[in-house]
Amino acid sequence: MANNDQSNKKRIVSDERMHELRQQLVEMLLDDYADKNGISKEMLQIARQYALSIVFHTHGFMEFAMSMMDYLGEDYCCICKDLYYELYQVALTRGFYLDGREEVEKIGEDYLLNCYYQERERKREVEREREEEFRNNVDELQFLIDECRNSDRFKQIIDFVGKFNYLAPYNAMLVEMQLPGAKFVLTGKKWREYGRRVKPNAQQLITLLPFGPIQCMFDFSGTEPIDEENAIEEAELMKEWDEVLKKVEGDVKPELLNQLISNLPSYGIYYDESLLAANTCGGYLMSYNHNIQVKIGDELVKTTSRFMISVNHKLSDTEKFRTICHELGHLLCRHVYYNKRKERFLTLKEQEFEAETVAWLVCKRLGISNPSEQYLALYAKEGQIPLCSLDLIMKTVTEIEEMIRLETPIKTTKWYQTDKDFKLFIDDVLKKQKRKKK
Repeated sequence: MANNDQSNKKRIVSDERMHELRQQLVEMLLDDYADKNGISKEMLQIARQYALSIVFHTHGFMEFAMSMMDYLGEDYCCICKDLYYELYQVALTRGFYLDGREEVEKIGEDYLLNCYYQERERKREVEREREEEFRNNVDELQFLIDECRNSDRFKQIIDFVGKFNYLAPYNAMLVEMQLPGAKFVLTGKKWREYGRRVKPNAQQLITLLPFGPIQCMFDFSGTEPIDEENAIEEAELMKEWDEVLKKVEGDVKPELLNQLISNLPSYGIYYDESLLAANTCGGYLMSYNHNIQVKIGDELVKTTSRFMISVNHKLSDTEKFRTICHELGHLLCRHVYYNKRKERFLTLKEQEFEAETVAWLVCKRLGISNPSEQYLALYAKEGQIPLCSLDLIMKTVTEIEEMIRLETPIKTTKWYQTDKDFKLFIDDVLKKQKRKKK
C-alpha cells in the first residue's frame, strides 16, 4: 500500500513537472512570436491576464478573439490564436472545452480583422442606443454619461475615493461629484471639535448614513474659525490627518487575505489555488459545484458551492488578494450571479473594466500595490471609458471591505438574499438549531 502511495506521488509530481515544461515551451514560443510582431513583454503579460479572465465567458474562438481586440486593439490579432492555445490545458483541467486547433487554424487573420471591424461598428451603434437609455433612466444614480465618461474625470473621481478612506466608498463618490476638488470633508459637529464652524452659505454635501437617511457634510473651504486662537488651520489639519490618509503601497497583510478567503464560502464560492498556468495569469471565476462548509449559527454546515474562484498557485499573497477582489467584482457587479434574471447585459470589456476598477479601489484604499491602474488606462485609449455603473462599483467595494474586516453573517450575503432555495435551506437549519436549544 505504501509503495502505491509513493508511486502515485511520483506520478503527480511528474505530471506537474510535465505541465510546467509544456507551459514553459508555449511561453517561449509566444514570447518569440510577440517579439517578432513588436509587442512588448509588458503588454504580452496584460494580454495573457485578460485572456484568462475572459476565456470561460466566451463561446468559441471567434468571440474570444473579438473580445481580445476590443480591449487591446487590432494590432493584437496576430497573437489571438497563440493565447487561445496557451489556455487549452487550463480549460481541460476545469472540464471546459475550447474550439479545436484544426478548427481555429482555418480562420485567417484577414477574416478575423474584417469581422472585428464589422463588430466594432455594430457595438458603437449599440452603445449609442444604450447611452440614450441610461440617460433616461432616472433610477440610476450615475452611469457615467457625458462628462463622467471622460477618462480624466473618471480618474479624478476614483482617485478621490481611493484617497479618502475614512469615508465609505459610496459617500466619497457622492462628495466628489457634488464638489469636485474637495479638500477635506467632515460633519458640522466634527468641525466644531477642530474649533471651526460652518459658514452660513456653505455648500451642503449630501451623504448617506448606515441604516438611516442622509447627513450633511462640509468641505474645509465651507468653514471658518469659531475662535481665531483655537481654530485649526488647513495646513495643521492636513498634517494631523496625514497618517490617516497617507498609504504606503506595499504587500497585503496575511490576516486580511485570510479573512477574505474565509468569507468566500458564505457567498457560495469554492476557493481553489491549484491553477497551473503561466506566471502572468492570475485567476478566474466560473459557475462550479463543489462541497463547501458555511457557518450557520454556531455550526459549520455542508452545502454545495455556486461558483469557484481559481487562483494561480504561483502568485504572491498580494497578487492573490487583488485577483480575488477582481473576481468578486464580477460577481457582486452581477456579471454572473445567483439569479440569471438579475445578471446585467454588458460587453466583456465593460465587465472587465468594472471588475478592474473594483480591485483598484479596494487595493488603493488599503495601501496595497497593484497594477490595475495600468490596466484601467488601456480601456480609455480614446479618452472615454466603457459604459459602467459607478453605483454598483462603489457598493461592491464597500461589501468587499466588510468581507476583509469581519466574518460575514450568512443572512447578509447576496447568496442568501438572492437564491430562494439556499434561503430555505438556511432558514430550515436555523429552525432546527433553535429547536435543539429548547
